[in-house]
Amino acid sequence: MKIKVRVVIGVIIGIIIGISTTVTAAAIFDSRDISYSGDKTSKTNVKDSLDELYNKTGKCPEGKWCYNEPKTIADKVELGDYIKMTPTSTSYTPPGELTGCMNDANCTQNTLNPSELNLWRVIKKNEDGTIEIVSQYSSSKIVVIRGKTGYMNFVGALNTIAAQYTNEKYVARTRHVGYSNQIERCSEFSATGCPSELSMDDFDNIKKILGHISTSTPSGNGGRFWYPSRNWFMINQSYGSGYWVKDVCDSRYALDKFCSYLLVGTDNDNYSGEDRNGFSSVRPVSVLKSDVKIKNGDGKSESTAYVLD
Repeated sequence: MKIKVRVVIGVIIGIIIGISTTVTAAAIFDSRDISYSGDKTSKTNVKDSLDELYNKTGKCPEGKWCYNEPKTIADKVELGDYIKMTPTSTSYTPPGELTGCMNDANCTQNTLNPSELNLWRVIKKNEDGTIEIVSQYSSSKIVVIRGKTGYMNFVGALNTIAAQYTNEKYVARTRHVGYSNQIERCSEFSATGCPSELSMDDFDNIKKILGHISTSTPSGNGGRFWYPSRNWFMINQSYGSGYWVKDVCDSRYALDKFCSYLLVGTDNDNYSGEDRNGFSSVRPVSVLKSDVKIKNGDGKSESTAYVLD
C-alpha cells in the first residue's frame, strides 16, 4: 500500500511489537499521510499502530499519547483504592444556629480541622467520569447536635459541616456519608415530628467494597460517626432522634438496628420540647472532578495511595 505524502522526513521508526515484529515508517507531521513498509505490519496508520502496541504491552511509548489510555480518573482507579486528598480548611466551628448547640452552660461545640482527613477510599465510579470517595477516618473532634433546632436541621447540618472537607482544585461537591436526598431541614415541628428516610446506598457500598462500615479517627480512637436521618417514635412521650454508626450498629436492618441519640422529647400535650445532646464524629464523601490527574502511586495501600496532580 502506498499513500501520497506532502512532506516526508526521512526518519525510520523501529517499533518492536510482541516478538520481533518490526514496523518501519517514513514519518511526517500528519499521521494520515504516513505509509508503512514491512510484511509484518498489521496496521496502516500511526493511531492504530500505537493502539496495537498499547494493547500488546499495556504501555504507551514514552512521550506518546495512545487512544486507549484512561481519559478520566474513573478509567484509572478501582473501587476500594486509596487516594490522598487534603481539604484546604484547617479550622471550622459549626454554628449553634445550625446544630442547636449554642456554646452555653448546656452545650459546648468543638472546632474541627478538616485538613486532618486526607486519606480517602473510592466507593463509586460515575458515568460522567467523576468518582466518589469516602474518608478513611472520621473526624477527631465530635460534633454536638442538640434539641429541637438540631433535630429539625439534622441532615442539612451534617451536609453543611461535611462541605468544609473540600479542596476546590480537585473536588466537585461534598456531602456527609449517608446523605441521599433526605429532607435537609424541617419547615415545622409538630406531634408527628419530621422523620426522614434512612438511605442505605453509602452504607451498603462501603460495607461491600471495604468489608465494614466502622472506622476510627486518624489517631486510632473512637470512630462513631453521624448518619443523616431522623427518627420519631412514641412511648409515653414522643421522641425525635438522629442516627449514628459504629461497630455495634453495623447492620443492614436499619431502623431498629442503627444507634440513635435522643435530641428532643415531648409529652403528648405540650410540643415545646425537651432539649437533649447528641454527639458523634463526621465522615464526609467527596466527588472528584473527572479531569483530575494522578501524579503517582498505585492506590493499593495506604502507603502507596494515589497522589493527585
